[in-house]
Amino acid sequence: MIIASIAKNLLTPLHELKVCWEKFARYFEVELKEVKLREGYYVMDPEKAVEMVDENTICVAAILGSTLNGEFEDVKLLNDLLTKKNKETGYDLSLSLSTLHSYMYVTLNPTRISLFCRWDTPIHVDAASGGFIAPFIYPDLEWDFRLPLVKSINVSGHKYGLVYAGIGWVIWRSKEDLPEELIFHINYLGADQPTFTLNFSKGYFQAQNSFLLTVFCLPSLPYILHG
Repeated sequence: MIIASIAKNLLTPLHELKVCWEKFARYFEVELKEVKLREGYYVMDPEKAVEMVDENTICVAAILGSTLNGEFEDVKLLNDLLTKKNKETGYDLSLSLSTLHSYMYVTLNPTRISLFCRWDTPIHVDAASGGFIAPFIYPDLEWDFRLPLVKSINVSGHKYGLVYAGIGWVIWRSKEDLPEELIFHINYLGADQPTFTLNFSKGYFQAQNSFLLTVFCLPSLPYILHG
């Protein structure tokens, strides 16, 4: 899947597009570019995905554990192809010194500042299913932070039991990969507490626990109170 918008876009595999991606695109005004399947190849084709990447692409999302057939997408190949494209693409700018940014490559001459801005399209791995399998069954498979363009990974704990329904996690390669402007700081308990949450689905555990409390605990309450 590729991610872009009116101004930005996101690449994603069409066949396993989850509603959370559609909600993300609508809420943040991001255009979804969907990589279509072909006969005999039922996961995202990294070559087709990279061909669709442009200067507005904010992320390419790969899925480790297709909801269609359980297959892992080739994150390593995607990383290699995207690295090559990032190095080959970019654009020249002529800017005043006041607008110079440190991440740009700079060439100075007496009349202007010439900048070459290189693309830096990252990868997000949706390892909702495969993230708890691949490290143990396929330890040599490179799909995680061993690949330099993988900046974030999500996994779903609720698919494996012994947790509340709906629980999941997302991790970033480094603190710098999660923009500070997306983090809210609260002090309800008297100290700074950074929070970054954006739920696209509602867990059922509150209703489940309320039911269990009603069925199993409340009938016993008189006996507990009176010994």
